[in-house]
Amino acid sequence: MMIEEFEKRTGFYPTLVQYEAIERAYMDFDGDKDAFCKAYKKNADGMAERIQREVNMATLKAQRDQAAELTRRDVEIERLKKELEREQEWKPYEDTHNVTQEQYADLAESVPGGAARYMTDAEALDWVCSEFGFDRSKVTILHEIDEYEVNRHHQLRRTGKKIDRRPIYCATDYHYIRFNVGRGAWQWEAWNGQIRPFWD
Repeated sequence: MMIEEFEKRTGFYPTLVQYEAIERAYMDFDGDKDAFCKAYKKNADGMAERIQREVNMATLKAQRDQAAELTRRDVEIERLKKELEREQEWKPYEDTHNVTQEQYADLAESVPGGAARYMTDAEALDWVCSEFGFDRSKVTILHEIDEYEVNRHHQLRRTGKKIDRRPIYCATDYHYIRFNVGRGAWQWEAWNGQIRPFWD
């Protein structure tokens, strides 16, 4: 029996999954198309309910199988990601053109109880503008930089972590200020009386 014949005789428009179950029931039915369709419409001996239960169970099983397959794929993707991470050998990276974190940390160590202190944004702004002649309205003082990693193929990535780079003043020849000029188009750091581009 074709699905169109079933629809015409019953007025019921099944999905393909439903019709597969209906077709199986029809093959086991002792009678012709007309008799089967009449029995289906009347739900004789619970026929339509049995078919629907079969469809429901098959649908539920398919959903469970799909969920299990998605879980299996997620596990496999995570395994492959970890394997790729190991193969790429990611390591911390610092651009050698910039002030290193070790240099900054040496200066920051003298802040608690020492000669150095963290500058306010206003103090850092005053220093940058008076020393290097920047337009005050275009300077943004920054307090941190992005952490980077490099892999064995020399590819860089941001880790998502930030590194402390608050402005510090100890003396005219021992200080650090990280700042941008004009919406970040120009990135700078002031280090021990010198201004230098910051490579990001």
